[in-house]
Order: sequence, then C-alpha cells, then structure tokens
Amino acid sequence: MKKRIHLKPARFEDRKKAYEWLYFSDFSSYLNELTAETSEGAVPTLSQFKEDYAFFFFDGSRPEKGRAYLIILEDPNFKEEIGFITYTAFHLRDGIAEIDIWLKSLEYAGKGYGTEALKILTHELFKEKYNTIIIRPCLENVRAVNSYKKAGFKVTNFQSDYYKKEYLHQFAAGDCKNGEDLFMVLKK
Repeated sequence: MKKRIHLKPARFEDRKKAYEWLYFSDFSSYLNELTAETSEGAVPTLSQFKEDYAFFFFDGSRPEKGRAYLIILEDPNFKEEIGFITYTAFHLRDGIAEIDIWLKSLEYAGKGYGTEALKILTHELFKEKYNTIIIRPCLENVRAVNSYKKAGFKVTNFQSDYYKKEYLHQFAAGDCKNGEDLFMVLKK
C-alpha cells in the first residue's frame, strides 16, 4: 500500500522540534543559505521562534490568526512526523492566508510529500473563509517553487493590497536575502 500524507494539529510540545527542523537539520542548512534572517549567521533562538509562532498556532484558540500542523507520513505499518506546515492570516486582509512549510530532513524532499501537504491544507482553508492563499519562497529554492506550482500556486507580482496596512512594512520585503523572494498565489 502506498504511503500517504495527512496533517495533525500541532501542540505546544511540538514547538521545539519544529524549531529544530527549521534551523538545525540538513533541510534547514539548505534553507538557511537562502534566507536573509540566517545568511548572516544569526539563527533565531527558541524564544524568538516562540514569539513568531505564538500559542494560537498550537492550541487552535485563534484560527482566524493561524494554525500549525505536523505533516505525517504513514502506511498501515509505518507512521512518522516528517514536517511542519502553518497558515497565518493575522497580517492579511479578510479571506487571505499565507502558508509556510518545512520538512525535518532532505530525505523527504522531492517525493511529493510537501506538495500533498499543501494540497490538503489549501483544500481545508478554501472550505473555511479563505479564497486566496499566498506563499513566498526564495527564488533560488527551485525545489520549493516547483512543489508549489504542482500544488496549483502561480507566480505573480507582489500584492501589497493583500496585507493589512499596519503589517505591510514588516512583511513586504519577505524573508529571502536581497529581496529575492517569489510571490505565489492560489485562488479558490
């Protein structure tokens, strides 16, 4: 039987492993070369990560702001947590959410697992109040860009009107070094 992907709501105790996967795995080594945040060697602390990924991501108390999920790979004889995916909406106008995703190891990259996780989450978000989903990979992260395209995202120009005015200055530049991020959109 084929292995399948599903999402499990993340809990408080999952924050540390999500942080470690993002900043201290072989997958993170690849990502860190692409982002402005870590290109200068300044890996955020776990406390800083917790500030970015507040309680509501892990307890489901504020779904209008965002939620975090573990990506689970399983078949009848096997089950493993292989990544982390979130949606965030507190900084965006109504009906718009932003997704972020990372895997715990390069071992899981290039197998379609991330694409499948994106399809699952976007499908659920479209069933809710969202009609537009954005994602902002680094231009050089060809694997991610290809995965997002397979999930239906299209590269487009940056849309400042997607953001609430009070957050535009904070999020407009993206996370990639030298502003080399792509703005990708999936519409309902």
